[in-house]
Amino acid sequence: MRNRSVRSLAAFLSAVLLCALPACAPAAPDPNGEGAGNDPPEIPVEAADPAPETEEPVNAEPEPEAEPETLPEPGVFPKGVQAKTVVTVSEPSDYSDKLTLATLEGLAARSSDTQILIKNGASDLYLPLIRKEWGAETTDRIGGKPPTVSNLLAAFSDQIDGYVLCSSDPADPSVSTAVSVAGLLNAVVVTEKNRSTAEKAGYSMILDVTGCNERWLRSSEYWDRLNRKIAFEQPASMAPKLVDYAVMTNAFFGFYDGHVTAGHTKMYEFLDDGAVVFGYNNTLGELETVRSYGSLNLQMVPADHAYNLSTLSGFRLDRIEQKGGRSGEEETPEAAHTLCVMMSDGDNLQWVLNNFATSSEWYGNPKRGKFPMAWGVSPAAIDTAAPMLSYLYGKATEKDEFVMQLSGLGYTFPSHWDPAARLDMAKELAKSMERADLKYAEILDDSGFKTESLKDFAAQPEIEGLFYIEYSWYASERGKILWLDGKPCVSARHMIWAGHPAGGLDYIARKINGASTDPKDEDAYTFLIVHAWSGMKNGKLAEHGNTMDAVAELLSMLDEDVEVVTPSVFMKRLIENCAP
Repeated sequence: MRNRSVRSLAAFLSAVLLCALPACAPAAPDPNGEGAGNDPPEIPVEAADPAPETEEPVNAEPEPEAEPETLPEPGVFPKGVQAKTVVTVSEPSDYSDKLTLATLEGLAARSSDTQILIKNGASDLYLPLIRKEWGAETTDRIGGKPPTVSNLLAAFSDQIDGYVLCSSDPADPSVSTAVSVAGLLNAVVVTEKNRSTAEKAGYSMILDVTGCNERWLRSSEYWDRLNRKIAFEQPASMAPKLVDYAVMTNAFFGFYDGHVTAGHTKMYEFLDDGAVVFGYNNTLGELETVRSYGSLNLQMVPADHAYNLSTLSGFRLDRIEQKGGRSGEEETPEAAHTLCVMMSDGDNLQWVLNNFATSSEWYGNPKRGKFPMAWGVSPAAIDTAAPMLSYLYGKATEKDEFVMQLSGLGYTFPSHWDPAARLDMAKELAKSMERADLKYAEILDDSGFKTESLKDFAAQPEIEGLFYIEYSWYASERGKILWLDGKPCVSARHMIWAGHPAGGLDYIARKINGASTDPKDEDAYTFLIVHAWSGMKNGKLAEHGNTMDAVAELLSMLDEDVEVVTPSVFMKRLIENCAP
């Protein structure tokens, strides 16, 4: 296992040499021909030639002596201060203003009881709960004025120490660098386009990182002060999404836009075992990104389109209870095929915060509640998006039940982890699941359906059973069951997935209707996973169709001796009738 507590000699010398460097050295060219801000494999001892003795630093003002940072709250998912007043704002159209607003939101979330929330996605659903359940006031004014970026900057000027200057080009590496250091300096990020706005509001420049890339950051005095338990993988062009939470948590904000897994792995190996990375990487691709994180004992929360996590994190829930899915248990029928249907991708925090609940394709479908259905939710939700989780639980029917998705505190391949780190992660996961009243965990892995990598989850008393899907083909284990200390780990027997030969509705209905109905037979139990991005379109199963309509269509094709149940009923029957 790696020992990340000992800093490298090169990094140490770089920090010492930085005293003689300009505040920001020019971005070094990338020897691999990729983005200059994404060249982590080698970190030079010197980020640039030393400045002449007579040369003044780029910053006109000396940097104030840094004080030790204290995160808002220790733990895997740091939380902001609970707001008493939430100022709702519309997202600016100008990129520089988006960046400034997001950094201001993150700083306010960790120190002020007046905070900012960008109206987006499902915010109209959870804002009433913020008022009702947490007693916060919501307003669209700041100091009696419209919440423009200039008015917001002025309102918070006595709480912020200044600004960090970076390029106004979203693709420039200095933007990610500025976001990474802004929390450490208690500074908003501005560009030349809106610098005057900040200065008119009373802000002065603390640091100019124009021209600075990730290599400079890693050689700077700021690198060792960044959070080692949380990081962000996000193109800077997507601001304000995730920028606020990165600033609040003093975290690295970077993006590997290469195509070599080794480069990505090198980029994130500075993190502690069990750390969580928020974001996504479409450039490297899902499989290689998750493999990279798994090899480092890291996990990812897909959240690249998530807004307001800093503000939302302050609305705390010690625990929450589900109201659906647990009642109405009866004796197991003498002859029945028991079916549990589960929607995929609930770990996708951005989806849950956007149109998951509003669209008729998923939780907003009018057919929801007419048949038992399992829904996934990220264990990060209770700490980073409690108002939205409260809304989802509050709208659940008796036929809806939530399970944990996916694989850990974030998306990862547990079989790729070091055993000791995996056990620690499973323990942390179980704590979060218990708080969110999630009794069952769904594990997705890469050839990981084996006792060695699953026993750590089953060993946790808070986890009563496991559902398993395989990355390359959700149902490749064809319904096999592993019994781990009396708890079942049930692999998917079938999947609804448009375009896959085994994912069509006719095929699945035929297989289930012909399956065993003997409750003592493991083949009489089917866990069906539904690909969230497949559904009915023009009367056929297709990509990006209506997913819940596809589920309803399949259920209409099943025989009367097929009984659809919630995860709790499914697991209870299986244990009572088939446990060895």
